[in-house]
Amino acid sequence: MRLFPLLAAIAMTACTTADAQDPTGIEWELLAIDGQVVDIPATLTANGEGAISGKAPCNRYMGRNQASLPDLKLGGVAATRMACDRLADEQLFFDALSAMTRLERQGDRTLVLTGPDGRSMEFANDLKSTLTRCVTCAPKD
Repeated sequence: MRLFPLLAAIAMTACTTADAQDPTGIEWELLAIDGQVVDIPATLTANGEGAISGKAPCNRYMGRNQASLPDLKLGGVAATRMACDRLADEQLFFDALSAMTRLERQGDRTLVLTGPDGRSMEFANDLKSTLTRCVTCAPKD
């Protein structure tokens, strides 16, 4: 009967490891675009059914991933139409988001979207944490 606790522990570890890499159901906060930390208040949430949603600097948005994760093929992203003083940041965010073709969780704290020509968007699950680091940013000299 000593084998049962060992098997149960292995099964729980396997589930935990798989769950730790699942990017869905978490509100991710924008940290960087193309390897540069940005001060753009934006979020992204993905669910298991392919829905993508979040908040850009001025507006809420929603769309559908027409591929299976980790591949990303956004089709028809819709947004509310509120005006604010950060519409240039919002346009930068949506331009980058529309270019992304892959969405992968890296560790416990980071979500990285990548696209052609080395483009990237990096999100963190807690920007205020001292443990949050930009993984796509070039090291500083």
